[in-house]
Amino acid sequence: MIRRKTLKYITPFLLFFLFLLDAHVTRIIASLTDNVYVANAHLALLVLMIISRVVNERFLLGTSLVLGILYDLYYIGVIGIYAVIFPLLVMLLCFFKKTIQQNILTLFFTVVISVTIFELISLLLQTIFGLTGVNSDFFVPRYLGPTLLLNILTFVILIFPLEKILIGPSEEELGI
Repeated sequence: MIRRKTLKYITPFLLFFLFLLDAHVTRIIASLTDNVYVANAHLALLVLMIISRVVNERFLLGTSLVLGILYDLYYIGVIGIYAVIFPLLVMLLCFFKKTIQQNILTLFFTVVISVTIFELISLLLQTIFGLTGVNSDFFVPRYLGPTLLLNILTFVILIFPLEKILIGPSEEELGI
């Protein structure tokens, strides 16, 4: 278990590393399917969802804005798309944390909703800026579907270990 004070300091570096890892996993999966299916990995969003339960919302907003700008600069060269999406997702995750009881089922649906919103807003903004043109025959069955499937599998495999590492045992488990 990582102490909460330490978690705040390593969060930006952890998320940055996970963004890089996400890109490599996505590229590997696309090459395995000869670019017929593209499954975009979102390990960073999964970790962000877990961390948002214990780290200050303001800190996460600033961190997500900076990481969004870096993501924009590295991947698409237009500042503004991911610099908007990441803080929006942090606000959504914090809203869910405040309004919905946090359990494994709600976390699962939060991942599904977050990934879907991320991909839809990303596509919408890139289309508005003229960076891409995607038809629905490709986007839903060959991109969004595999992306959701990959992230659901990632959630099922990693949610318990990540929760234990990042936020530790709950108060109920400690008997508090």
